[in-house]
Amino acid sequence: MRLKKLTVVALTATLTIGSLFTGTTVKAQTNSNQVATYAEDSQTTYPWSKTAQATTGDYIADSYEGVESGHVFESVTQERLLDILSSKGNYYIVFAGPEHKTSKATIAKINEIAKKDGITKIYHFDPYVDGYQLDITDEDTEFKGSRGTSINELWKKITELLPNENVINEYNGDDTLLFNYENTDAGNKINAYYELEDANYYNEAQATQDIEKVFRKGQENGQVAKASVRTDYEFFSRVYNGSATYINYNKGVANANRTGKAVEIFTEKDKDNFPLHQVNFNELIDLLNSNGDYVIFFGASWCHNTQAIIGSIAQKAKQAGKKVYVYDTTIGNQLTFGTGNDINIVTAGSSVFNSRSSVDPTTGNNNISYVYGELVKYLGNFTTENNSNKNNSISYYPNGDVTAEATSAKPWEDGSNKSAIRLQMPFLIRYNRNAANPVTKNWLHKNKANDGTYTEYMLELTWVLGTKEAKEATDRTGNAKPKDGLSYVDFASEAVQALNTFFGIKETTNIKQPTTTNKPSQEQKVPAVTVKVPAKVTAKALKKSAKITWKKVAGATGYEVYRANKKKGKYKKVKTLKAKATSFTNKKLKAKKTYFFKVRAYITKNGKKTYSSWSAVKKVRVKK
Repeated sequence: MRLKKLTVVALTATLTIGSLFTGTTVKAQTNSNQVATYAEDSQTTYPWSKTAQATTGDYIADSYEGVESGHVFESVTQERLLDILSSKGNYYIVFAGPEHKTSKATIAKINEIAKKDGITKIYHFDPYVDGYQLDITDEDTEFKGSRGTSINELWKKITELLPNENVINEYNGDDTLLFNYENTDAGNKINAYYELEDANYYNEAQATQDIEKVFRKGQENGQVAKASVRTDYEFFSRVYNGSATYINYNKGVANANRTGKAVEIFTEKDKDNFPLHQVNFNELIDLLNSNGDYVIFFGASWCHNTQAIIGSIAQKAKQAGKKVYVYDTTIGNQLTFGTGNDINIVTAGSSVFNSRSSVDPTTGNNNISYVYGELVKYLGNFTTENNSNKNNSISYYPNGDVTAEATSAKPWEDGSNKSAIRLQMPFLIRYNRNAANPVTKNWLHKNKANDGTYTEYMLELTWVLGTKEAKEATDRTGNAKPKDGLSYVDFASEAVQALNTFFGIKETTNIKQPTTTNKPSQEQKVPAVTVKVPAKVTAKALKKSAKITWKKVAGATGYEVYRANKKKGKYKKVKTLKAKATSFTNKKLKAKKTYFFKVRAYITKNGKKTYSSWSAVKKVRVKK
């Protein structure tokens, strides 16, 4: 990671103030002011590079000059941000990253004013999710997931939850944007914002006034609006209870791997001293560079194997007084939640942006795998099921250089250009950077053959619960003990008991298991509506008009067509069409003018609309 570095020089600056709700955007103009800016490092380093000296483990304080421990910021993942944006409250959010000059110029000042005004929490989200080049705001990015899906889809997930305003639609990942986001039963809105687009035109005095206004909902002399806080418990309980129910409900049919019921992994009893905390890639790298003994859990909300054991891990960690840092190798959220009264109900899940899958050098698919490849270098020659059996590894572009050769040698082979050791989730370790082998403890099943091979505890919730169906289960060949001589339930029981050894708990204690229920509930409405994105969208130029066409979406109730004058401009709905429609001609347009169109489908059920994601934006220049 980059260590903070500061140089003070004289530059020119001024402000251009644009009023939308209440906001200030700093742009390049001319005026003489004394400002602070930041010098580039003398040689190229990467955010994932090992540091010469230990970090403190506080990513924000380690990354920004002038920001010390005790600051107001909490760095969040894209998944955590989505949870905040869909929760009721008055939140302060900043889009920023220490790799950007605009953020280096402003973050310390934001922290100073926030502390002065009694603001206790500002959520910090970096749209460059690797702190280097994975800018999810870039519609033309070359980086993509395993199915060729652009990482820009992760940004669209965020903007779908934010008001349709220019300050969001025109946001660039290099800019620093602080805003006050309020979400109530009446709807959501951005009360005020401060944006810096060019660090060379930062004016400290003016910035102070504008930042203070953000904390007062845009009023110069108004009362400071208290910051809402979304806790770790609230995040994990909502996400994991919803996702586990989505996976397990199975249309109410129980089997060896599914409960057939709604699931509650975390309850109010887990709230106090909740031990789990999700970290993003940049935070985890900072942690791995710091001194100390850490418990790190590789797990994902979309992963049914993670859902099976995360409740047990949380309870054992609390009992041992340990904090657990949870890291998802997927670089962004792949759960889809409902809307309105179904806001806590998961309707779909995916792992398309999983960095723990190899890059395909032919297509470039999953060229994000270097995020995983560079991360696990910190773990040394650690033990996994795949590596101990010498049967799988992860190929990636070293340091994310897509023009270079992807790794090809297996980790257990001699030579260079080695691929990464592959772990499967869930995966639990203890880590200490100063140890000879930094992974000081694993949570694995040692195979009875005693040949140096291991099996990872990839469980199902039914096995952990010991349901009747799980106890009676056999594998595909009829073997009643398919997990290295153990039944599914015995294998899960061993996994739970192994947590005692992992956390250093001497006595074996009974732990609270996740609960299931047959009672009617929101969770049992899980198989809710999902809507596919309209495909094969085209825009054809006609005389003073444009014709938009798309492929029909099965089951759609209708479609909405939106238009803008700029690709990242403010889009307005120009037409709502019925289910049979596959085209729309927008008339009375200006000749020789360029327009941008996008389409989404929707399904109406019980009086509520559920929308698809947006189609790709199509550009058209109208004929005379």
